[in-house]
Amino acid sequence: MGPVILVPLSPSESGLPLTLQNPGERAYSPRRFTDGASQRERYDPPFDREAILSATLQLTSRSGGLTVEVTTDATSFDVPGRLNYRVVYDGRPVLESSRLGLRRSDHDFSQLTVAPPSAPVTVDDHYLLIYGKRRAMTAQGRQLVLECTSPNGEPVEIVLRAYDDGIAFRYRFPNRDDTFHTINDELTSFNFADEGQAWIQEHDLPGWATPAYEAAYQNGVAIGTATGMASWNMPALFKTGEVWVLLAEADLSPDYFGAHLSAAPIGREYGLVPPHPGEGLGIGEVEPQSTLPWQTPWRVIIVGDSPATIVETGLITHLSRDSAIVDTSWIKPGRVSWSWWSDRSSPQDLSLVEPFVDLAAELGWEYTLLDAHWDVHSDAEIEQFIQRAREKGVGVWLWYNSGGPHNEVMEQPRDRMYDPEARRTEFAKLADWGVAGIKVDFFHSDKQTGIKLYWEILADAAEHRLMVNLHGCTVPRGWRRTWPNLMTMEAVRGAEQYGFDEHFPETAVWNNTILPFTRNVVGPMDYTPVTFGDFLFPHQTTNGHELALAVLFESGLLHYADGVASYQSSPPFVRELLRDIPAAWDETLFVDGFPGEFVVLARRTGSTWYLAGINGTQEARHLELPLGFLTSAAPSLVVTDADDGAWRSKTGSVRPSDRFRLVMQPAGGFLARLEPGT
Repeated sequence: MGPVILVPLSPSESGLPLTLQNPGERAYSPRRFTDGASQRERYDPPFDREAILSATLQLTSRSGGLTVEVTTDATSFDVPGRLNYRVVYDGRPVLESSRLGLRRSDHDFSQLTVAPPSAPVTVDDHYLLIYGKRRAMTAQGRQLVLECTSPNGEPVEIVLRAYDDGIAFRYRFPNRDDTFHTINDELTSFNFADEGQAWIQEHDLPGWATPAYEAAYQNGVAIGTATGMASWNMPALFKTGEVWVLLAEADLSPDYFGAHLSAAPIGREYGLVPPHPGEGLGIGEVEPQSTLPWQTPWRVIIVGDSPATIVETGLITHLSRDSAIVDTSWIKPGRVSWSWWSDRSSPQDLSLVEPFVDLAAELGWEYTLLDAHWDVHSDAEIEQFIQRAREKGVGVWLWYNSGGPHNEVMEQPRDRMYDPEARRTEFAKLADWGVAGIKVDFFHSDKQTGIKLYWEILADAAEHRLMVNLHGCTVPRGWRRTWPNLMTMEAVRGAEQYGFDEHFPETAVWNNTILPFTRNVVGPMDYTPVTFGDFLFPHQTTNGHELALAVLFESGLLHYADGVASYQSSPPFVRELLRDIPAAWDETLFVDGFPGEFVVLARRTGSTWYLAGINGTQEARHLELPLGFLTSAAPSLVVTDADDGAWRSKTGSVRPSDRFRLVMQPAGGFLARLEPGT
């Protein structure tokens, strides 16, 4: 018999709320679900299960290059003992003696026995994304389920996955029980085998507008460095020896919290910790609760010997459940004009926003965003604005405050997203107006109650055919696969900081080069890029650097943040690129780079490639890049910076065998469009 395929159950068989069958049906059940991969299984030929228990349990990826090993400190797996795991890449330990286990309010799963396991099964998953680093996704790996038992006989399963580019595991309580259970402690840890560097973000202490994942990344600090903040965030990037590792999580549902890494690692071992109790103004419990069956999110360890593995991985969506929306024809990625960055008062005067509608129409952008305080206008005025924009081929997005009792921010409109009845009433009105989508801001909590609110907003929005942009929010955890109407998320120190932080301009030079290796790996990132003009604090990046961000930073909504005059005064070849750059990609490749120093990516839409790079240092960088991703000779348009800071453009033709040579100016960048077959 050949390799095993996990065959998906239908929604009715699995208990997963995978469809919105009618407008009145709820799109998710907050207390009843099963793992989307725990499905019908056909096994390889029988093997000696007892022999496995006398040695280390192992699961190896299809290529054989990546292995996760589970051990016990007991004399054998059929005696209660502490379980540890290690991750081995190409024969070298990457993570060593890291903890497994949990403590639930009614049972302690820190000491476990392991039953003789069945053979590993093959995971073979193919799906499409509406937008992202690539459209057609293929996930091929191997899975092993460890059936474990606490000392008093309560079951828990540890589900292991091994892919060629990473390891993942989660805990699952298989019993059925309608009473609520609480997880008091998840013992999971990540213990790095060797010294190295970390590009890692501090998690904010609770405040007026925090936490929001908006700190700059620490640039190559030592693995094991402590922080005085609440914790460390995921995704977190590490380099140990020649191996690159990204820690993240996937398939977070309303049954759990968004996890962080411990603020003070023990040596090089990071524990997994819950949100700060003060998040969301103290609303909601820190410890998650659920009936059974119950499962945790996936703990994801992406591993490779090149940054390409990290940048190009699809593991976060591979490990997430399939779309909850059946008909996705109304979900459209796109480019967006945005008046608030250059004039924060503009949403209160629609005549100031009209030029941004005209700009979007002129450049072929699909949308414009009406930001905070648009509700000073009457419903009739907003309807007329939406209708005028529609006549010009431009859809309208509207901003909302997510509060509720979980924030004190008074930007309006607020108190329409938190209450379910008020939210659905509002969404019905927006659907009647023909609104394209909503931007919802200021969540400030990774607690289970906060995650539940995200999902409820996404579900209700989907029922009313509204797309969603989340701001002041958590990081992506695979939701764009489950809720494809989620077009982007902030959770980044983006261009709005030019109006708030005097240190942001100098930080952005190098922090921008870290984001493609970290935050943007796990999902869409609403940085609101391409600000040629200055706001309160002038940018130190060049115009070439700013233009490149439109391609380097992936987002289903590409918000162009600058003012109308700035874009209209740009050279014709720049406006041409602004018209053409898409918000969704068919393929993404890492070309060259090192976090904190520089990065070059290639992205394809149809047969057209865009090659973009930025320099994170104050010294000129000479590049010589391979073009093997091309299939034939290609006319090229290259835009970069001249020595004097002016724009420079060059047209020509390149071949797959050529080396692409140019110089990036200090804090500079470039963007090239390559069109084979034209």
